[in-house]
Amino acid sequence: MAFLKMLITALGQALMLSASHQAQLFVEAHFRQLGHDEESIHTAREAVNLLVITIISGMISQILRILICQ
Repeated sequence: MAFLKMLITALGQALMLSASHQAQLFVEAHFRQLGHDEESIHTAREAVNLLVITIISGMISQILRILICQ
């Protein structure tokens, strides 16, 4: 069970990095297309980074909670 928890945690971290990077690229491309300045783009990238990390952390936390209860 401990190995499974470590594996899920590691996969969650990899997913966070990948999803965060993809979301930042998406936001940056669309903000540039709309003509926003660099400061707005940077702020939006940071916001989407925090959002993705929070969502995935919550999902991983729920998965681990389910595993612990079984």
